[in-house]
Amino acid sequence: MLLKKKWLLSLLLAAALIIPFAATSHASPASLVGDQTSKHDVTAQDEEKTVVTVTGTIAENRGYDEDKEHQHLLVNNLNVEDIENGDASEVPDQAFVSIRIDDQGTDGEIPNLQAGEPIKLKGEFIPADEAYETPHNCCDAVIHFVHDPLGYVEYGGTVYK
Repeated sequence: MLLKKKWLLSLLLAAALIIPFAATSHASPASLVGDQTSKHDVTAQDEEKTVVTVTGTIAENRGYDEDKEHQHLLVNNLNVEDIENGDASEVPDQAFVSIRIDDQGTDGEIPNLQAGEPIKLKGEFIPADEAYETPHNCCDAVIHFVHDPLGYVEYGGTVYK
């Protein structure tokens, strides 16, 4: 019985020393548990993203990426309806849109995406000078993550998340 009391006392003492340190430490929650990233960290990163809700017109359907995981569009006549963590004046009239269509995105392609048709999008906005150059996009700003949990695509009367 004495051994159990000593063990419990040691555990309580350790908790009393560690918990105040963890609560006041400048270390991230991930560093307290190793290299794993907690859901809280991902949320904090999401809060730093510029998220836009825009309407526009499909200028060009640029097909799929190599792995057929994304549909690519060029959308122009952009009208910013809402923006988080940014300034609407920094969103150009035209952007490259990457729509993830596998089970981590909209879980299926969006049918009949045609030039000249209206589209509404919510997703992360990346200015042209920060966007990666790809075979389908050399120089335009990008809107991506247009699926849950961040965004969506509204096209032809259907909302794709």
